Amino acid sequence: MPGEFYIEGKKEKVDISGILAEISGLAAKLDDTVYGLTAIASEVNDSETKIDSLQGDVSDIKSQADKLSGELPESDSVTANWNSGLASSGNAGADLVSVGASDTRYKLHSLLVNIANMTLGAAITVRIYTQVNGAEQEVYNQSFTQGTDPNGLWIVNGTVGIHEVLRVEVYSNQASDDGIAVDYDYMLEAM
Repeated sequence: MPGEFYIEGKKEKVDISGILAEISGLAAKLDDTVYGLTAIASEVNDSETKIDSLQGDVSDIKSQADKLSGELPESDSVTANWNSGLASSGNAGADLVSVGASDTRYKLHSLLVNIANMTLGAAITVRIYTQVNGAEQEVYNQSFTQGTDPNGLWIVNGTVGIHEVLRVEVYSNQASDDGIAVDYDYMLEAM
């Protein structure tokens, strides 16, 4: 008969129908969509999705926080024909440095130009160009006098946001400044 079996070595019959009913009840509880294994599995999967989402958010926050330290400052010098040369703009002088990158957001914190090696009394013009709506435009033009103005010219002395290349040109009104080294220094922060 179903639900009955004999224990070995004993001659009595054991009714296990109650045990089978209990097992059936437990199976139903395990399959329950609110409290059973299915519900638990659903919660685990949902938690994993939430954890993955949080990990992505944490990664995004870390990426932005890492940018706050800025990039390494850039310093160098360029030797060019500052008087008789022809800069990229087509004006007299020469290109000193290009800062930033096309379609890339940066904060420019400082830009310095050193005219200490230029001829005493020379009029030194610093020009800056960048793209404005797809066309390169002059956005800065200022003259300094070597020996009257400081040797270190703080061209950008506060934070400015850029998203195109800034190209810096220098011109001297003295032919003796051809072949002279002009130093620059700038500091960017990625956005």
